[in-house]
Amino acid sequence: MAEENGSVRITNVQVYEKLMEVNAVQIELVTEIRRLNHLPEKVADLDARLGKVELVSKLVFGVYGAILGAIAVRLIGTL
Repeated sequence: MAEENGSVRITNVQVYEKLMEVNAVQIELVTEIRRLNHLPEKVADLDARLGKVELVSKLVFGVYGAILGAIAVRLIGTL
């Protein structure tokens, strides 16, 4: 019976590109927050969006860490 491998490959370049997208959004949000500092409802909306961006960046790092861990376990298993 053939062994199935349902792995997903994520490269360092892909992780870096996503982090750069997150960084660009954060810069844009900070700029908007500074301009809209006197409008509490807009600031609350931007804060919620920033929270989502932070969640995505944590998820990307979590996936990246899990992949590195899986690679390490596989390498150790081949020793």
